[in-house]
Formats: sequence, C-alpha cells, structure tokens
Amino acid sequence: MASSVIIQTQTFLTAGMVLLWSWVSGGQGSAEPLHLRLPLECTLGADCFVQNYVDNGSGSDYRDYHCGAMTYQGHDGTDFRIPSIKVQKQGVPVMATADGKVKAVRDGVPDALLTSATKADVAGEECGNGVIIDHKDGWQTQYCHMAQGSITVKPGNRVARGSIIGRVGLSGATEFPHVHLTVRHNGEVVDPFAPSLAPGSCSEKQGPTLFDDKDLIFEYRDRIVLNFGFVDGPVSGDEIEQGELKSRVPDHDSDAIVAYVRVMGLKKGDAQTFAIIGPDGEPIVKRVFEPLAGPKAQNSIYIGLKKPKEGWKLGIYSAIYSISEGNLPKANKWFFLQF
Repeated sequence: MASSVIIQTQTFLTAGMVLLWSWVSGGQGSAEPLHLRLPLECTLGADCFVQNYVDNGSGSDYRDYHCGAMTYQGHDGTDFRIPSIKVQKQGVPVMATADGKVKAVRDGVPDALLTSATKADVAGEECGNGVIIDHKDGWQTQYCHMAQGSITVKPGNRVARGSIIGRVGLSGATEFPHVHLTVRHNGEVVDPFAPSLAPGSCSEKQGPTLFDDKDLIFEYRDRIVLNFGFVDGPVSGDEIEQGELKSRVPDHDSDAIVAYVRVMGLKKGDAQTFAIIGPDGEPIVKRVFEPLAGPKAQNSIYIGLKKPKEGWKLGIYSAIYSISEGNLPKANKWFFLQF
C-alpha cells in the first residue's frame, strides 16, 4: 500500500546553485558542505555508471558541469545507473548518502519502463517510489525510482550514512534501472560533482565534489561502453536493456554471428567503427558509421553476417568497436568469441 506521505516530485531548479556559490565565496558563514557516499554499493565505471548529471545550462541550452551533454534540459539530479534490468531484479540496495532524518516517503508505484503510452500514468509521480532525507545545516537528499515495496524507512526515522533505504527499481518516469539522487541546500539544487561552480558555468577541470570516499575516483566519463557481446542474430535495444542475452551466444551451428554494443554519452561529430575479425585475422564484416549530427545519451548498434556455405571456421572471432572525433581516437572496446 502506498504511504500516506506524498514525496515531492523532481523540481527543476538549476539556478539554485546560486546559494551554494554564495557559501563557497564566503557569503554563507558557518554553513558546512555535506559529505556524501555513493547511493549504491558499486564501483563507478565498472558495475555502475553516471548516465545523467545535473543540468547546469541556461534556458533551452543544457550542459553538464564538465561542459558536456550528459544531461538534459531541467535535469535536477544525478542518475546512477546499473547495467541491465537483470541486475536490477537481483536486488541492488539504495543507501543513505549521509546521516539524517527521513522527511518523506512514497512507495506503491509500479515498476515499469516509461513509454509514451505510460507517461500519463506517472504524472505527478515522476520520482516514482522515493525517499527524502534531511541533513544538518539545511542540506537534503532525495532518492527516486526505487523498486515497489522495497523502501525500508518511514518519515521520522533516523538513518545512518550507508544504511539501506530501499532497492533500485523502475518506478516513475524512468527508461533504465537507476537511482536519481538530488542534493539540495536550503531548498536549492546543488550538483554534488561540482558544488563550487558558479551558476550557469562549467569546467573541463575536475574540482572538489561532495563525495568524500577516498577509494572512489570521480573522473568525468563520457563515451562509455555499457553493454557488449555476441549473439546469434539481430538484437534490439530493449533486449540489451533486459540483460538476458547469454542464452543467445553463437556456437558452431548458429546461423549467424552478430556483435552488439550499447554506448552512453556520445558527442556531436563522433564517428563509430565496428568490425568482426575472423580466426585468420582478417575482417569478415566492418561498418563505419557517419559522424553524429548531435549528442546521444545512449546508442545501440550491431553488425553481423550469416553462416557461409562452408560453415564457420574454428578459432577465435574478435569484435572491435571504436569511437573517433575527427582523426583523434576517443574510445575502443575489444571482445571475443571462440568456437
């Protein structure tokens, strides 16, 4: 049953960094920054990834703190995503990022990927199942899109940093499994990856963050290869999201060999090249994609070929995926299949 305490939906307050900027510049006196841990028990860049940062643009212009496009207009938080729905179904805990007191909770919103047909169903509940926690000195954190029935806290509960408050879900306005974390100071949105940046500005140099775990590396990353592998035929983005493709790994009797990748954070002008190399070291299929006309938050592509009349050669097949900007290589991924 849904809680009687209704959690506020995400608000779009990108100009709200003014207050923290005033504090950094000396105007907030005794206020102290919040010290955070990740909301998931994971390693950034390995088993969890930032798909969207806070929008620090102005008007219709959107950009993340690093002057990139890993955000969208009005996005007021950070999306920490996991690789697939399969991983989400296994149960990924969401944790309080700092000590505090639970202000509000909502549970009971069904888990379902957002489509154009379901947008009306989540109107007013875009955050899905979530929790708001008040911290000291006017700080607050909000956690969205948790799994239905997973929330373990109630309004008024004291929570410790790292304590479990729920699980990653697909509730509310979400197209992939993740937790959306919004940080506010005195009601205004703060980007935890760049709390000291002036409103509307960005910098390619990484400055201090609100995260204080010394074992974590908060290097800004785009052009992230999120999923990859071999399958026995064409594959859709939805199938990749489900994460249930191991049953489709090709063998010597398969009618086709197909390599796929799903990438986050592509930039305007990025050119993608994808090839499969046969056991003799020669390309058996290769495709060069046109440079992108604009940034892409997420992109899935695949290449492949049907089994030749003489059958597949025994040995190792390798797939090579690369991204370049002009003549400059930016990222690549190799993976292998053996018969």
